[in-house]
Amino acid sequence: MSDERAKDHGEDRDLGMGRRIERRDFLQGMPIAALAVGLAPQLAEAAAVERAAQDRPGYYPPALTGMRGSHPGSFEDAHALRDGDAVGSKPVDTGEVYDLVVVGAGISGLSAAHFYREAAGKGARILILDNHDDFGGHAKRNEFTVGGR
Repeated sequence: MSDERAKDHGEDRDLGMGRRIERRDFLQGMPIAALAVGLAPQLAEAAAVERAAQDRPGYYPPALTGMRGSHPGSFEDAHALRDGDAVGSKPVDTGEVYDLVVVGAGISGLSAAHFYREAAGKGARILILDNHDDFGGHAKRNEFTVGGR
């Protein structure tokens, strides 16, 4: 062992690093640890400088708008359009052409669009349709950061 390494071990020993942890020491430290764990959310909240919209308390678009796509009141306009009962319900050719149309913007629909685009290239035109006011379905509740994105 080098002299410097031996010196480090001596300092560790002087600090009590080689000493057994007694039950009493452990139990006395637990209230401090429990307090730190209990205060962690408040401390994180206070330390947050600027939070993204989806990270702010109360963020969930369906709760804000009261609409969840499949509930009464949210699909009548689409049915009226389909049935020809809506104002301006005569179909109009927009000239839009898509390589893929995905019905459902949940995790499966988004994955299908993503993998199709990877296979077909960045020039692929993809239309994703959903009856909800936000995308991601139930997966929207679980967000992750990967590669800084």
